Amino acid sequence: MRAFFAARPELEPTPARALPGLAARLGLGELRAKDESGRFGLNAFKLLGARFAIETLLAGAELRPGDTVACASEGNHGRAVARAAREAGCAARVYMAHDAAPARAAAIASEGAEVIRVDGSYDDAVRILQSDAAAHGFVIISDTAWPGYERIPFLIMLGYTRMLDEIREPGAGNREPWFDAVFVQGGVGGLLCAMASWCAFHRPECKVISVEPTGAACLQASARAGHPVAVTGPLNTTMAGLRNREVSPPAFMSLLPNVDLFMAIDDQWAHQAMHALAHPVTGDGRIAAGASGAAALGGLLALCRDASMTPFKQQLGLGPASRVLAIVSEGATDPELWTAVTARR
Repeated sequence: MRAFFAARPELEPTPARALPGLAARLGLGELRAKDESGRFGLNAFKLLGARFAIETLLAGAELRPGDTVACASEGNHGRAVARAAREAGCAARVYMAHDAAPARAAAIASEGAEVIRVDGSYDDAVRILQSDAAAHGFVIISDTAWPGYERIPFLIMLGYTRMLDEIREPGAGNREPWFDAVFVQGGVGGLLCAMASWCAFHRPECKVISVEPTGAACLQASARAGHPVAVTGPLNTTMAGLRNREVSPPAFMSLLPNVDLFMAIDDQWAHQAMHALAHPVTGDGRIAAGASGAAALGGLLALCRDASMTPFKQQLGLGPASRVLAIVSEGATDPELWTAVTARR
C-alpha cells in the first residue's frame, strides 16, 4: 500500500490541522484535526480506499475497463467509487437508502454513476446490491464485508491506513511522542478498524476511541455483546455516513481488542463540533465539516464537557499534557444542514 501511494506523488496528503485554542478550552495539551474535506479533490476520505482497491483489482485483471462496479452508500463511499470507476474506464451503480440526502445523491451522479434508490435503509441497500450484482455480474466495491466477501473490504481498509502514514512521514509535522488518543468515526467499522490496527502495530500506547450516533450504535452494542449484533429502531440522525444498523463482521472482530472506548453521542454533540470548526477560536484553522465528519470531535467534546463522562475521560488519562487527534472524515456534504447548524449562535 505504501508503495502504491509513493508511486503517485500527485495524490497529496491532507493536513493535520492544529487547534490550540480549542485544545486549551477542553483542557488538553494539543489537539489536531485530520482534515479529509479536500481528499484528492473530493469531500471525504473514502477515495483513499476506493482508489486503492479498484487499481489493485485492475492490476490483477480482476477488474477490466468496461466492467460495471457497484456499491451501497450513504454518500461518500458511493462518490469515491464512482470517481475511481470513471478514472478506470468502468461504469458505476450506487445503491442508496430512499431518504439519503439529495445533495449526496447528486454528488454521486455528478461522477457519472447511476444512483438507485431502495425502499429501506443502507443495510437494505447492501442486500439489494448483492442480489443485483449476482444477477448481472457487477463487481462489488463495498467497505462492508459479509461471509465470502472479505478481500475487497480489506483492501479498502488498507487504503484508509494511509491517513495515519501521512502524519508519521518526514516533513508531515510528525513528532515524538505520538498522540495519546485518536477519536474515530464508527459506522460499519472499516475506518475504525484501519485506524485501530495501524495504532496497534505502530503506536500501541495510543488510545483509540470509537464515536457513533446513539440511534445507530451498532459497534457499541456489538462490543457489549462480544460479537456482531444489529440495532433496531429508527435511524434518526444527521450523521448520515454513520447511519447503519449492522457492523462489518471481519472489521469488528479485528478492531474489538484494539479500541479502548466505544462512544455513542446525540446529534447535538456533532453539531457543536461542526459549529466549533466553522467558527474557530482565535488562532485555530477553520474547517467546514459535515455531521459525520465532525462526529469524532463531537465525541471528544462530550467527553470533556459532559460531567457524566468524567470517569471515562479519567480512564483514558486525558488532561493538560495530552495530545489528541480527531479524524474529520468529510466536508460539508449536505450544504443545507451545514448552513443551518453553523448559522446558529
